[in-house]
Amino acid sequence: MNKRYIRRTGATLGLCVIAITCGTANAAPTKGTVSVLNWWTSGSEAKSMNILQQMLADQGYKMINDAVSGGGGGNARTVLKSRIQSHNIPGAAQIKGPEIQQWCSTGLTMNIDSVAAKNNWDKVLPKAVSKYMKCDGHYVAVPFNIHRTNWLWINKSVLDKAGAAMPTDWDSLVAALKKIKQAGITPIAGGGNTWQVATELDAIALAAGGPDFYRKAFVDLDPGALSGADMVTSLKHLRTIQQYSDPNAQGLSWNHDTGEVVQGRAGMQIMGDWAKGEITNANATPGKEIACIAFPGAHTGYSYQSDSFEMFAQSNSDQNAQYAFARTALSPKFQRKFNKAKGSIPVRQDVSLKGFDACAHKAKKEFTAAEKNNALVPTFSQDMAEKGAVKGAIFDVIAKFYNDQNMSAEDAAQEMAHQVQQAEAMS
Repeated sequence: MNKRYIRRTGATLGLCVIAITCGTANAAPTKGTVSVLNWWTSGSEAKSMNILQQMLADQGYKMINDAVSGGGGGNARTVLKSRIQSHNIPGAAQIKGPEIQQWCSTGLTMNIDSVAAKNNWDKVLPKAVSKYMKCDGHYVAVPFNIHRTNWLWINKSVLDKAGAAMPTDWDSLVAALKKIKQAGITPIAGGGNTWQVATELDAIALAAGGPDFYRKAFVDLDPGALSGADMVTSLKHLRTIQQYSDPNAQGLSWNHDTGEVVQGRAGMQIMGDWAKGEITNANATPGKEIACIAFPGAHTGYSYQSDSFEMFAQSNSDQNAQYAFARTALSPKFQRKFNKAKGSIPVRQDVSLKGFDACAHKAKKEFTAAEKNNALVPTFSQDMAEKGAVKGAIFDVIAKFYNDQNMSAEDAAQEMAHQVQQAEAMS
């Protein structure tokens, strides 16, 4: 490439010399390099990763941000398996929940107990999160945040235009959706693909059946809970939400849907608080123009997930850079900067929320209350509750039900229990 430039004009050559000089400066020796495989490609997500990349650069480390598009991380998981097979293992990969333990069993993961001990992770992390970061009692992954999944985002101006009240339960929610539709506005932005629909059911099921039902169904995988009355009610509510959703949503991304709500072209969205980053990027304020409430129903609870990165041994990265990555990710400074950009709350319990928006303060308060009242549940739609094969079985039934208007909620619940039992037996 440089030879082509050399043959060009003197002016072009001058520019090339400047570019080469700058490139050399940017390529100065570092203390080490870490490649990070993830699926954070939306505007707010990319901004969040840039914060970590810069903080590592300030310490003399180079972070290669290997972001793979595809909401929900399915494409990134495929890439990870392919890279492992080709002996191009990343230094860290975005992996959550029980899947962390599955990867640990391969013998490929890296023990980071020394980093955890030196930085008091056992003291600053909630037990609901730290238990997922360990394998056989040893830290192998680093958590970045706490996201709440069962949020309902509402454009207040749309409610006012439609003459609808802020929903407080299921019936008042349906009444508000009906009025928004009558006003000629799409009531719900969502339903673009299966993981988004599963995220909707995640929130609906917790509100309809409560934390105990949720745990029995999606954590314990109890056949009676999966096929029972609360699941049937949850699926019926999902069908109602579907009737008020954009019929042309297929293939649209979650962040597109968030934009529809911010712009007032849709009234509401059921989505985790990663949507908050997109709301902020669109120059709106979560908790002000866009209201945030737990999805309303007969019960209250907190469906959570923690984005985390598992560390890999025998990778293409330098060990000291991997340690720096883990250490920096849980530093108070990064926790504040990252989570303000991402829309989540810090996973470190000792980090101040001063300067965070109203929804973050609400999330923190309700997380603490849910932890105390046994109303905290790991989200099934975001990989925190069960193994991949079981989640796949649940997703398959959700997709089948959503795409077949003739399938009853009762039949879907029975099918879910059957498919989960098969997937569990085979995994």
